Amino acid sequence: MPSHFQISVTVTADKIEALSELFADLGADAITMTDAKDEPLFQLTPDDEPHWQHTTVHALFDTNTPDFSAETIVQTIQKNNPEFQSLDFYIEKIANENWVSITQKQFRPQQFGKQLWICPQWERSMWEKSHRDKKTIAVFIEPGLAFGTGTHPTTQLCLTWLANHPPKKLTVIDYGCGSGILALSALALGAKTVWATDHDDQALISTENNAACNAFKNNLHIVNTTDIKSACADLVLANILANPLIELAPTLTELLSPKGKLILSGVLSQDADRVASAYLNHFTRTDMKQQGEWVLMEFQKSK
Repeated sequence: MPSHFQISVTVTADKIEALSELFADLGADAITMTDAKDEPLFQLTPDDEPHWQHTTVHALFDTNTPDFSAETIVQTIQKNNPEFQSLDFYIEKIANENWVSITQKQFRPQQFGKQLWICPQWERSMWEKSHRDKKTIAVFIEPGLAFGTGTHPTTQLCLTWLANHPPKKLTVIDYGCGSGILALSALALGAKTVWATDHDDQALISTENNAACNAFKNNLHIVNTTDIKSACADLVLANILANPLIELAPTLTELLSPKGKLILSGVLSQDADRVASAYLNHFTRTDMKQQGEWVLMEFQKSK
C-alpha cells in the first residue's frame, strides 16, 4: 500500500522559495527540486544559491498527514495564493520502495569514444565483470546533485573530446571541476598531472570523494581557484557558462603554456562567437563541436 503521496508543480525561479515554504507549512516530509528544461546549473560565486529558471518542485507527504489529503493541500495553496491558481499540480501515490535503488536507476554506465566509460560506483563489480577482456578505461563516480554526472550535453562534449584526444603525459587543469569528472577522465586517459580546481568547497569535496573511487598512478591536485594561479598546463578544460568564461579569459590564458590547448564548453551556440572574441588575441579557434544547442570550442594558444 502507498504510504506517501507526492505533489509536483513546475514554477519559475522567483516562485520556488514561496512554494517550498507553503509545502513545508502544510506538513511536507521532504521537498526536492529538479530541472524542468534540461538547463545546466552552475554556482558562479560561493555565495550564490542558483536555481533553474524552470524548476519542478516536488513535495512528499505522509498519507497519515492529519486532516490533509493531496487534493486539500492543492486547493489550500491555490485558494490563498492567487499567483499559483493557474499552475498545474500533479499528484502521485508513492509506494514503499527502496529509494536508493530508484535513484540509482537514473544513472547508467556511459561510453565516450572507443575506450572511455563513466560508471556509477555501485555498478563497478558488474561493469568490471562484463569488460574484463576489453581494452576499456573506466572512471567510477558517485553521481551527485548539480555537480556533473556526464548526462548533460556540455559534459558529454568534453568527455567525447577527451576520449578522442587522450592527454597522454600532459599537464591538465580542470577549471570549475564540479564533480571532478573531467579531471579524473584526463588522469584515466594518461595525463601526467591534473589540477582540479573550483571556488566551491562542496565541489572540491565531491572531486575528492570521486577520486577515492579510482586508483590513478599519476598526480591529482585538488585546490581552490585562489591556489591555482601559479600552475601552468598543456591543456585547460573549462565547462562553465558564457559570461564567466568571458570574465575568466585573462586567468585561463595565464594558466596555459605556449602552444597549449584550451577547451571551452557550457556555451550556447548563440553565444559562441561572443565567447571566442574574448580569447582571440592570444588564441586561434581550431575546432567547434555542437550537441543540441550547446557547443564546445577548441583553441590553440599562439605563444
